[in-house]
Amino acid sequence: MVFFFYTLVFSLSMPNHPIWSYHIGPLTILKCLGMLCLLTALLEMLRTGSCPPASRFARSRWFIIYFIVAITSCLVRDGLSALSSDPFMYTLSTFSLFVVTTTMVGNLTRLRWAVLVALGSLAWCSLYVIRQWQQYHNLYPGFRTWGGLSGDPNYYAVNVVLWVPLMLFWLVSKRPRGEKWFCVVCLLVIIFAFIFAASRGGFIGLSVALLFLILNTRNRLRNLALVSLLMMPIIFAPGESAFSRLLHPTESDQESSQFRLELWEAAENTFFAHPLFGVGMGHYHPTIVRGGAVIELPFHVAHNTYVGLLADLGLAGIIPFLGIFLSALANLRRVSRRTKASGQMLLHQVALGLQAGLLGYIVCAFFLSTLWQQVMWFAVFLSMCLPRIENLTMARVEPIPGAA
Repeated sequence: MVFFFYTLVFSLSMPNHPIWSYHIGPLTILKCLGMLCLLTALLEMLRTGSCPPASRFARSRWFIIYFIVAITSCLVRDGLSALSSDPFMYTLSTFSLFVVTTTMVGNLTRLRWAVLVALGSLAWCSLYVIRQWQQYHNLYPGFRTWGGLSGDPNYYAVNVVLWVPLMLFWLVSKRPRGEKWFCVVCLLVIIFAFIFAASRGGFIGLSVALLFLILNTRNRLRNLALVSLLMMPIIFAPGESAFSRLLHPTESDQESSQFRLELWEAAENTFFAHPLFGVGMGHYHPTIVRGGAVIELPFHVAHNTYVGLLADLGLAGIIPFLGIFLSALANLRRVSRRTKASGQMLLHQVALGLQAGLLGYIVCAFFLSTLWQQVMWFAVFLSMCLPRIENLTMARVEPIPGAA
């Protein structure tokens, strides 16, 4: 039954894949898969006699508060029609992912496979990004991939920022040779695709995440050399790259930056008009005032997770959202310290990798609206699983999965 969960993890990086979006009656395969995973999680609770999502309230309370605020906002703003709206369904699917992840990832073996499947999924998605570049770069001068099956090059870049640090921590730790070669192959594919995505926000976020990696490892000089080797093709890649777009923005890049400033201004105005509860989940419509005239901007999101959330849910939404990430980082920091002292190196490396990825994501979220990105939520929920696994391994010594 756990196979369904790993399949769901594999699908998270590729929400637009035609297999997942294929309809079986009124439901897509992805929705059917999510329902199967939820059923599997409920059966797991019955088998073990515990309810991990409820028992971990101390670590998940900020997410539960955020979920209640978001769902209430949908229902108050739209009534029963909210039940078929995208904001409601996205929020509900995020809660389902929370229940499934915190229930199914309960030991080292499942944690290890969940991480490896997530890394493999990102590499597989990267192949589609590379294929797009191979198909169209000769047809359109300065072609920049539109993100493959991740939906957008910036969303793809966020996926890279979330998982590449964990991949690097996996490489520098004592892992089986097969896993290390798997990570090397995945990393090479991902770096090529990341170059073609040319996301400026993703480049900044990845730089922050890799700086964390260097500062939190023992062999800093070795890892500085590794990170430098990794960043060189991204920085010196010919054509339109993220680094060149930062240093020498084109007219299109400058227009994109200007649009973001206007969208942030519109979100700020919306927040000041509705500071406590916002205008309702999914109801932010960006407008600005210029010369006494109200101008409606041709976008439906703020291109900034934080100001967009302020506009949608006000202080009631942004406070628990920030609490989710601050508590996740604090929790991961505690786990990484304890597991380093106790010698549980797999948990230690995962905790450090998730810290780096979430720090990079926090930066990327300034340039992109990401509330609906399930890969991000999966990383957060995975962080909630580590203390439980740590306690289990302390209670009985588990062999390191895959170790000789």
